[in-house]
Amino acid sequence: MDEKQRKYQFMSVLSESHPGLTFEEYRDSCIFLLFYHYLCLRFDGEMEENYKLHMMVRMAVRGKLQMDSFLRFIEKASAYLYALCPEFNLTEFSFYKSLLEVETQEKQKSYARFIRKLIKKMETWGVEEDLFEFYPACFEALMIEFSNMKKETGIPENILALYDMFSERDHARKSRKVFQPEFRYGSLLRRLLSDCQEPYYCGYEISEDYIELMRILCYLHGISPDNYYFSNPKEWIHQRRFLGQMDTVCVYKPEGVEAGTFLSAGEENASVKSLLQTKTKGELPFLLSAFPLLQEDGDVIAIMPSSLLYREGRENQIRRYLVDDLNCLDTVILLPDSIFPSIGQQEVFLYLKKNRDHDEVMFFDCSSLESFDENTLKEIRKSWKGRKSVSGFCRCADREEISKNDYNLNLPRYIKKPMGIEIIDIDTKRKRIEEIGRELKEINERIEMYRRDLELDAMI
Repeated sequence: MDEKQRKYQFMSVLSESHPGLTFEEYRDSCIFLLFYHYLCLRFDGEMEENYKLHMMVRMAVRGKLQMDSFLRFIEKASAYLYALCPEFNLTEFSFYKSLLEVETQEKQKSYARFIRKLIKKMETWGVEEDLFEFYPACFEALMIEFSNMKKETGIPENILALYDMFSERDHARKSRKVFQPEFRYGSLLRRLLSDCQEPYYCGYEISEDYIELMRILCYLHGISPDNYYFSNPKEWIHQRRFLGQMDTVCVYKPEGVEAGTFLSAGEENASVKSLLQTKTKGELPFLLSAFPLLQEDGDVIAIMPSSLLYREGRENQIRRYLVDDLNCLDTVILLPDSIFPSIGQQEVFLYLKKNRDHDEVMFFDCSSLESFDENTLKEIRKSWKGRKSVSGFCRCADREEISKNDYNLNLPRYIKKPMGIEIIDIDTKRKRIEEIGRELKEINERIEMYRRDLELDAMI
């Protein structure tokens, strides 16, 4: 099997049917079994035959692999693998624990049916050395596809490229520390640290599944536990050893932040709390609370709802604080609706940097662009680097102008869009209406045909 065929087989895991399992149960089954397979490949010469994948497949072929026998097999294999790889104990994975709690026979059968199907597929991939070398890249590609299967977890490629562009100053650094709250599949963390010789991954997640996944990805890419820290939010907020240590805090929360949510606790954010006095909307306080984590030249890169640009009250004071007192707001980009069609609101990209050597702010209005492609990113980069204004697209505004606008950062205050006259083709619109009418008529005729075939009218 050549490299192209192997990649096709690996990615075909995505199309495996999984009746009786939710998306999360199917995904977690894949992650667990694929990682077990990787460990078998890695320690092939040291593992006993009884704990290898082909023994599990043999049980499946004989009809002896049910849920209870699978759990016993993993329990025995885990003890052996733990001796070889102390970083992981398969019986401590949340997926394994969740299987122990499955009570209904129907769900147990669904799991067993899918496990038998997947391990048989993995057995066909062979045990060659090049499969072991091929595994990390394929596993990561599979996780990206899993993330894109749900709107809550997928990050568009052009958005990843936008984050990457604003963090490019750090790419030449030998070591770099990046923190991300709610990192999910880790696509953004991995992108920002992909070229770093000594990366340090840091973040928190509510779901233990995502923490385990990030630990697996780090292991596959040879990243030592000394070079990452992942925890749940409650543990993270009391961590003080990372204060003043981060090069970048990256935030991807197009759905917004709950009121009262902070990235660090204690006296470091006393100024934030004094600005708020009472709970308010969460995006700007959340971003402001990231600054105690940053090094002296650190930055915050974020995507959040655009309403934070103009909300009044306490958030107006925070915008004033960011612009005047901290002088950290560097770039504001209003993104096209087409990037996040499911969110239902416009999103804004923000770049904030500590200890800037200039005080103007770059504004980009990309809201009406039909595409946000590589050429658009090049135009943004060119104007951002040169601090240039382009009519209808971007503007470099000084602090005095922002002050005159009472620190309202809404894009129309800084960028005037040219008025255009849209010519409507009446004949084309009329033809389309007629087409829709014919389509509706055809649909109604089909419905009536199905009703007659199924004798639905007789049942009423």
